[in-house]
Amino acid sequence: MLHRCVFLAHHVAGDVEALRAAAERLAKINEGLGGGADMEAETAQLLSTLLPKPVIWR
Repeated sequence: MLHRCVFLAHHVAGDVEALRAAAERLAKINEGLGGGADMEAETAQLLSTLLPKPVIWR
């Protein structure tokens, strides 16, 4: 839950790089937990909403 607050703070500040770095830190923390832990669904959904979508040129 605290990570979601951090993600929202970076998003409100417009700091996409800090948002990505915070998401990577959480992923590393989860990987280090006894064989890995899945990210909570609410956290994954928030990140998918906040992070910019890649542009695919055709």
